[in-house]
Amino acid sequence: MLYDVFISHASEDKEAFVRPLAERLRHAHIEVWYDEFSLRVGDSLRRSIDRGLAQSRFGIVVLSPHFFEKQWSQWELDGLVSRQMGSSDNVILPIWLGLTREEVLSYSPPLADKFALNADADLDEVVDRLVEAIRPRGSTLVVARDFLIDKGFEPPVVTDDWWLDVAAAAESNDMEGTWQEPMGWGRWGFPLPDSTSDPAERGVRLGWAALQMQWLLAAQERPITQITPPSEVLEFIETHIGLSDMCADHIQYLVTYAPQLTIRGFGGPFEPAIEAAYQRSIAWSEQRAAEGSSFGTATTRDGRVPRCSEEFALRDPNFGGYESANIACAFVQGYAVSNGPPVRYYSHIDYLAWFLSSESEWLGPQIRAFLTEGMASWGVWIWDTHDREAEELGYEIDRDIAGKFGEFVSEAKSIDKLQITDEAHRDLVQRLSFSVKRLHLPESAGELASRVTAPEFLHHFFAHRDQRRAKKNSATASS
Repeated sequence: MLYDVFISHASEDKEAFVRPLAERLRHAHIEVWYDEFSLRVGDSLRRSIDRGLAQSRFGIVVLSPHFFEKQWSQWELDGLVSRQMGSSDNVILPIWLGLTREEVLSYSPPLADKFALNADADLDEVVDRLVEAIRPRGSTLVVARDFLIDKGFEPPVVTDDWWLDVAAAAESNDMEGTWQEPMGWGRWGFPLPDSTSDPAERGVRLGWAALQMQWLLAAQERPITQITPPSEVLEFIETHIGLSDMCADHIQYLVTYAPQLTIRGFGGPFEPAIEAAYQRSIAWSEQRAAEGSSFGTATTRDGRVPRCSEEFALRDPNFGGYESANIACAFVQGYAVSNGPPVRYYSHIDYLAWFLSSESEWLGPQIRAFLTEGMASWGVWIWDTHDREAEELGYEIDRDIAGKFGEFVSEAKSIDKLQITDEAHRDLVQRLSFSVKRLHLPESAGELASRVTAPEFLHHFFAHRDQRRAKKNSATASS
């Protein structure tokens, strides 16, 4: 059902009573089927009224001397009476306009027996009584619907099946209430208000779940990721009702989903809040360093406590002192990945292709170079024989050469002795061709392959690999 009420009336009563009544009901967030609101040029009158009757929860019948003279209004009433006969609920809400009970009784004894409102009363009172009947106070769904309407979102009536999806989206999950809470809702999910039995609070939770349901779907389909230009991210946030408020209330989640906004000048309306959070993280790190803590020292280039937390490294002039691989990992997979929401959308090799493409130039030369170095050092972009993620998206893998590039690079003793074989090169180009297609990159797969195999890029991979092996051997020897 798409409407709360259908108003059956005689046209002669429209000006003085029905139009003001319909407008006041709409102002009270009641969805009204009323000819001036619902009929369009070219509509079939009978079919439109049939649809209004069939798709309305209640029928307001404005009984008047003019009403009793009309065939159309009597036909509408017959339809409502049929609905009433097939329902255990009160469907008909009569209003007497200029009539006595005796006059109604002479026309329709069943209507005379129903409790009716008198149009001679104050219109505010009539509307209040109707709203109370149509939308019982304390209803969770009504609270949710009013919440959404106040936010500027137009939901269907509470009997529509759409609300079943909303209820499912508002259900608690295994992560809720823990330090991994956002993971229960996925990318661009935020903590919902606490689950409770109070109807008003439950309604607000449903309302937020309904709004979040819209932007989660949009962020997945569009998609909105770490490699989306900041202007597009901000436009996405601005155009989805409620999302800007959620981002402002949960800056830590915003900078996880959109780490590019932490780069100075990219934060838009969130710039002051991001800067404030960055300064707090500096103060926190300084305190740890003053206490002699070893917190984060394994992730920095000089073994000292990092200058700020990972999520603000791209804002810091020295990247917080972190190793580039740590920040590249956090950028792709999410900051504090062990307890934060999931953010990775593409395969690792796709992110590498983007960093090497001119499409990433908006990062700025210093940040782009740092993250590209980090991706090279991190090394997880080397795919195996299967590359299941890509295959699920339509990548047609050549089993004869799949994984040859990864095998060759992984087995190479050093970059000095690296000679890319024809099979390894074909494997690299083939996989990058999928990245080019998926990310709409301007370069050819061959161009990107030459950048991957360039000594200045692979140098970082081998240096980091050798460093990890040395640490592992040292730890083994000491034990």
